[in-house]
Amino acid sequence: MIENSREGIFKLLLELAAVPSISATAGEIKMALQIYRKLASLSYFQAHPEYLELLPIKQDPLERQIVFALVKAEPEVKKTVILTGHYDVVDVEGFGALQQYAFNPLEYTRRLSAENLPEDAKRDLESGNYIFGRGVSDMKCGLAIEMALLAEASRNPGNLGLNMMFLAVPDEENNSSGMRGAVSRLIQIRDEFDLEYVAAINCEPSGPGAPDDRHRYIFTGTVGKIMPVFYIIGKESHVGEYFGGLNASLIASCLNLVLEANPEFADCIGKDIFPPPACLKFKDLRESYSVTLPEKAVAYYNLLTVSRTPLHILESMKKAAAEAFDMAVEHIKKAASIYSQKTGNTADITWGKKIIAYRELVERVRQVFPGNMSEYVKNYLDSLPHSLDEREKAISLMGALVKHHPHMGPMIVVGFLPPYYPHRGNSGSTAKEKGVLKAVDEVVYTAARDYGIDMKVVNCFAGITDLSYFGFQGEPEELKSLSDNVPGWGYIYDIPMDDLLRLDVPVLNIGPSGKDDHKYTERLELDYSLNVAPKLLKRAVESIAGNAAELPFSS
Repeated sequence: MIENSREGIFKLLLELAAVPSISATAGEIKMALQIYRKLASLSYFQAHPEYLELLPIKQDPLERQIVFALVKAEPEVKKTVILTGHYDVVDVEGFGALQQYAFNPLEYTRRLSAENLPEDAKRDLESGNYIFGRGVSDMKCGLAIEMALLAEASRNPGNLGLNMMFLAVPDEENNSSGMRGAVSRLIQIRDEFDLEYVAAINCEPSGPGAPDDRHRYIFTGTVGKIMPVFYIIGKESHVGEYFGGLNASLIASCLNLVLEANPEFADCIGKDIFPPPACLKFKDLRESYSVTLPEKAVAYYNLLTVSRTPLHILESMKKAAAEAFDMAVEHIKKAASIYSQKTGNTADITWGKKIIAYRELVERVRQVFPGNMSEYVKNYLDSLPHSLDEREKAISLMGALVKHHPHMGPMIVVGFLPPYYPHRGNSGSTAKEKGVLKAVDEVVYTAARDYGIDMKVVNCFAGITDLSYFGFQGEPEELKSLSDNVPGWGYIYDIPMDDLLRLDVPVLNIGPSGKDDHKYTERLELDYSLNVAPKLLKRAVESIAGNAAELPFSS
């Protein structure tokens, strides 16, 4: 039995939190089974087993599964709201000596009283209004809230006014294999059951924006994420003949000066400006010690998006690469001039500039490749160590193809690395988007009227979420610019592009209140999360159903 009450949600939260569903481990498989069994115990799914299923993720090495459940309205309607969330969590390395209690929130919270906690966490612990532990905030409370609402709806489908779907996925904390695998499933389910998706609601947690922030938050969109990569080829030379070569590390350093923290590359929507690029990897690609200048280097960046598409970003990154190359050459020219004055030795600095997209690299190599290039790429990727992650495999493939490029010399190859998250916003330009915005108004009004809560509406959830995969807001060719320029696309990473373009589901995030997600002090605020957030979620669904009056699911 799952009850949509404070006690019922709290009990379910503890059951879910007890499963150590760390990303990319067998714990995710156990978590899917736990959720499935809880829902299978409901009378509705015993009567309608075809509406509850574990959906395998295609080609997933861990054989993880998506939990799908559907409560259909009576009489039948097409309108369907999707409640979604992820059931994986990050690891517990930061829990130190208390790791063994990380998935037992009650015991972990009790034992923290003897620890030297940060002041904010200590204050929350002493208040008695927080529970600590891995996953209690991010995001098993959100899943428990959604499951409780689904259970309530299942007892009276005649009062729903719309169909309610539940979709719990793995791997959000890593590469979002779960939600990427769910995209095509959503199309199949929509067609099989003759549904119309009118909204997707996530219950990711949100906390105060500042220590004195008393607002609660509801989000009508989610930020996107893309990772430009730069494979840099210089010119090797013995360090004793420095000006005869071009150090790839110098070009990479200049690139970092051009991009890192540069507000010109920060995307914005309205008055909301998001963080600028951040370098996530910066290294030369030399495998052993040598006294020659490093010929190859790589750098890749995290870039958040709320309006820019891969096509736009690729062009801007090529311009940044060109600027960095010019900066490096200008630096060398100035240094060579001063060096010549001191030594009397002249240096001829005439490096040509080549900036190409990864797609161009592939096309040029294909023209001269001695054999089946697609087969070569597949075999090469299969030969790489399994310990390499998707990004390292992609970079390795870039290097393998560069060796076959017909014109070696100073060059920068610009592409993208996985994962990619499209941004999603709500401009109120469609009937479905207007319906979600109306629901937001209802929630804000209800929060103020019934709970005295000042709820703030935000355009984009600033953290990465799986809501990104409910469609692509751009033209097909803008998305194709991504797949054309990700090394190993279709082998080590992909997104079902055609199906993604067929989805266009407005999104909403309304969840519990938590703090310090991913830290050892991760915690959930109990009063709001268990008493208020579930009612606001229900109110949002009621409004989307098109009924301004409260729908008595449990009457």
